[in-house]
Amino acid sequence: MAEEHKHTCSSILFKCIDFRMQTETRRWLHENNLAGDCDVVSLAGASKGISDNDPEVAKLMLEQIQISHDLHGAKQVVLIHHSDCGRYKNDYCFESPEKERETQVNDMKKSEEIIKKNFPDITVKKVWAQMNDPEGKSVDFQIVD
Repeated sequence: MAEEHKHTCSSILFKCIDFRMQTETRRWLHENNLAGDCDVVSLAGASKGISDNDPEVAKLMLEQIQISHDLHGAKQVVLIHHSDCGRYKNDYCFESPEKERETQVNDMKKSEEIIKKNFPDITVKKVWAQMNDPEGKSVDFQIVD
């Protein structure tokens, strides 16, 4: 018999630690009915570590997903990556904003494959956040395939 969850949420969200994204990410969560309905994990570069096959970050992320899934019944992982990310700038010298987006979207896809391999019953939503100003006061969020 499956254990009933005392506290449930629909999702676990992985976002970047970048302080500039906090207000707009909260707005996005409210607009998408996820505020108060998801566990939130902040990591530099969001899911970059798991897509890079960093064993420590992969272990951390998969453990957090397991806990959210088992303890809170989460059935979805949300990955939010954003433009002008310092974690990515440490590893890349992007020739264009399009190349930056393409690289991060590809990393989210790699992360999704790893997550689904470990949790076949979980869906993954990938979100690109385009900062329209350096302070993060205006951000456009886009679901990516």
